Amino acid sequence: DALPILLLCLLAVSATALADGGVSFTRNRLVFNEGEKAISLSVVNHGENPYLIQAGVSAAPDKQLRAPFLVTPPLFRLNGNAQNMMRIVGTGAELPRDRESVFYFYASAVPGQRDPHEEGRDDASGVVGAQLSIAMKTVLKLFYRPKGLSVTIDQAHGMMQFVQQGTQVAIKNPTPYYQSFAFLSFDGVQQDLDRQVSMIAPGATATFAAGKPVKSVSWSVMTDYGGSTQMVTQAVEKSSPATRPGS
Repeated sequence: DALPILLLCLLAVSATALADGGVSFTRNRLVFNEGEKAISLSVVNHGENPYLIQAGVSAAPDKQLRAPFLVTPPLFRLNGNAQNMMRIVGTGAELPRDRESVFYFYASAVPGQRDPHEEGRDDASGVVGAQLSIAMKTVLKLFYRPKGLSVTIDQAHGMMQFVQQGTQVAIKNPTPYYQSFAFLSFDGVQQDLDRQVSMIAPGATATFAAGKPVKSVSWSVMTDYGGSTQMVTQAVEKSSPATRPGS
């Protein structure tokens, strides 16, 4: 929908580069291991015009809630065809030791207008103009991972459980890690992960409506590096019948 002049339109964009220029990040998910003081990622401007970059870490994906991490620098200008490094620093807050915690790195990129009187200069000192701009917002998951978890992340990737419950499939994550599906299908029918839960918290269960009993499920999950694990196909377990009263 069109908005009045001088209002910013917030558009969610992926961490991949925009086809017509724009801003991207060198990582599409972040893991902060216990014991690290900071982790880094770079932001790249693929176009000619400068951007104002504002970044932080939130405890929620859709709004800014206080989180135990700081981003430095939190606000800076990124010139055309340039790259800048950001650091995410932990504040030392106490977090669960027996499972991962998830937070959300966010960054808004507001395109600026170079002062026409500055064109042709080499010092890139043109200022950002107060014209209508579209802010591109990127959100990346940030996982805090304690040391000494009961299984490794590679072991956890193969431990997902699928149980038939009537015409639904219960997907259980018995591991201490967040598991995010990259692909999921029931009897060859691909599930729309944009419309259903795609990330299952440690020890949690998500229920997917299948419409009928499902014999097998094919799936893969996201890795620490933003790729996906090898596809696995396995039979769906049948739920145990409820115990009858008095039996």
